[in-house]
Amino acid sequence: MIEIVLVRHAQPDWEPAGFAVDRPGLTDLGRAQSEAVATVLVQESFDHIYASPLRRVQETSEPILKALGQDAAILPWLRELELPSMEGQTEAKVLEFFSRSWLRDLEDWWTGLPGGESFRHFYERISGGIESLLIDEHRARIHLNTGHRIWQINPEHTQKILILAHEGTNAVILSHLLGVEPVPWAWMRFSTTWAGITRIKTKAVANGAVWVLEGFNRVDHMADLAQA
Repeated sequence: MIEIVLVRHAQPDWEPAGFAVDRPGLTDLGRAQSEAVATVLVQESFDHIYASPLRRVQETSEPILKALGQDAAILPWLRELELPSMEGQTEAKVLEFFSRSWLRDLEDWWTGLPGGESFRHFYERISGGIESLLIDEHRARIHLNTGHRIWQINPEHTQKILILAHEGTNAVILSHLLGVEPVPWAWMRFSTTWAGITRIKTKAVANGAVWVLEGFNRVDHMADLAQA
């Protein structure tokens, strides 16, 4: 059995001085959220930890890795969908830009925003990345059974994996492993809160295993922060 725990990064500071940045760090609340996640995850044991290289994930991971006493392998393919640069724009300009983007035709959502990464490429990057990781590093295999993709997991090779990444990244991992139809609004379908925790694991089916959702967007560790 393989269990994957997906954590979205904590609240980022997109406009630290009133103007947008492309690679934000965390807000004060975000740092508190990261500490709250650490208090939950320290109660568990992970065989492997992987993280996105982007700053907001790296800052989120610091208290978590310190609490666990472990390091994370940095995987470039875990980074979020690349958007066109917003560096130096005002909040009003950024909101106007994204408001217009929601009105595009659905086919244009696949191609992405001008100057950014296409969602089609993003989906292929993430789905290919998670499959390669599981096959190359975690001894998993895939075969077809009556048209369904069934995983082969060594029953004696139980593993627990922690992935620290982004809303879009985690949403595509969920979509792909659960066998849900790819759509260019996957991050909306599996939308998670800052520092939310999601769990997915394999379960035996017929002559193989499938992925099942065990818990989605757990946020109770931040209850006190929400009330503050």
